Amino acid sequence: MTRTGQEREMEERAGPSRPFRLGTRRRRAKRAASEPGAPCLSGAKAHSLDTGKQLATSVQEWSDSQKTEKDYRAEQISLKSTLAGSIHFLWQRYAREGNAPEAAKWEKQWFQVSNCQTEWVGYRAACCGEQTRPIAVPIGCNHRMCPLCAWHRSQLARVRIKTMFDRLTHPVLITLTIPNRKTIKKHDFTLFRQRVRQFIAQHKEWIHGGVYSLETTYNRREKSWHIHCHILADVSTSLPAKTEKTELAGQRCYAFTAIKLKLEFDWLRLWSTRWGKMARKGASAMRLNGDIYEFEQWVCLGRAMRLKEWSGGAYRTIEGLSTSELRVRSEWNAANRRIVDLRPVTDRDGAAREVLKYITKAADFCDIPAAVEEFCNAVRGARLIQTFGSWYGVKLDTVFDPNHLEDWGEMKCTCGLNCWERMGVFYARDVETDETGRSFLKRSFDHRSRGTVPRPTIRALEAPVEEGEQLCKMERR
Repeated sequence: MTRTGQEREMEERAGPSRPFRLGTRRRRAKRAASEPGAPCLSGAKAHSLDTGKQLATSVQEWSDSQKTEKDYRAEQISLKSTLAGSIHFLWQRYAREGNAPEAAKWEKQWFQVSNCQTEWVGYRAACCGEQTRPIAVPIGCNHRMCPLCAWHRSQLARVRIKTMFDRLTHPVLITLTIPNRKTIKKHDFTLFRQRVRQFIAQHKEWIHGGVYSLETTYNRREKSWHIHCHILADVSTSLPAKTEKTELAGQRCYAFTAIKLKLEFDWLRLWSTRWGKMARKGASAMRLNGDIYEFEQWVCLGRAMRLKEWSGGAYRTIEGLSTSELRVRSEWNAANRRIVDLRPVTDRDGAAREVLKYITKAADFCDIPAAVEEFCNAVRGARLIQTFGSWYGVKLDTVFDPNHLEDWGEMKCTCGLNCWERMGVFYARDVETDETGRSFLKRSFDHRSRGTVPRPTIRALEAPVEEGEQLCKMERR
């Protein structure tokens, strides 16, 4: 029996291969149990990447990598509208309650945020004329929580931090934390900065210089605040290798762990008086030995009160502990432990982003009016970033000033002389932004335009003064 050509074609055609999805491994053919490399039949399964968490993480990373500066700006504009809505709610609430001073304060902030980057200053190249498109620089509001102004400050400070990396010989990133607080005030930031300065002064022989920033996050579920500090520091020696071990409190441990525990113990004693104070420089041998003894006692208690242990390639809760024992250990760790993270810096851009997250972190709770009010009252006049040591005096957190073109990157004209001349003030509808984040005036505006925002002339400003002087003269007569 002969087969038709269509049947032969269907038989010869190979099936499509399984598509390679993001975050998923290709399936391989199953092997017999006797073959080398065959899977174990004892019931244990290999870890699969085809899970919701892994897939969501990989898709999020891929999506973020595809974003342009224009996409980030669109997100910031949306966050600015949300922040303006929260401030408007506070303004109206205090107005209904009859609290005129608070209502006036939040009204001023609402106008400040709402008008942010609605007007732009145009600049033309006086050297090469119409060969270079006129650029536009936005007029910001300098509000602490404004996403648009915060993004610009973080970009500028990030560039300055990366240029300062040449001064670092052994850069490390240190994170200092304290337990969450139900409320925050300006005194909390002042006290935290004081403790950070003391911590750096205690280790000035090891930490030579760098920059630190205070970051605040808001826990929506518990309605609490978490203040912590990121320190980008230059240390005298490089961190020990992962395999290097040393003796600590009668047991062998990794040298890196010993350094981390010592930093944690010194940070804890700045907030708690239970373990005394750190011995001063030049103290007696008895005082230094007592300091070492207290540290070793704290390490031994920490080992006895641990809640997790390393098992199966990860830290897991210790099995067999009763409920009362878990409660006792949890209370001890909450009172006598502080999370301190220490890691070497291998990525300059990543370290700069980690230190400067404090600028843009406030946008995470801009939709909660109560959190916005508490945060704005607490950070008013507070300094959240500071350089020290070999970096002292370097200005990183600058204000939003459209008259300083050097704050807006390399604005180069065609001839390269960069002789920019101010044109006037334009509305946001007269400005367009390209994919790289550069802003220009639209093609319809030439170099002779003086702006679209009406401004009072000098004669109009002087007219009321002249009329007032004439009235005064008539009254004198």
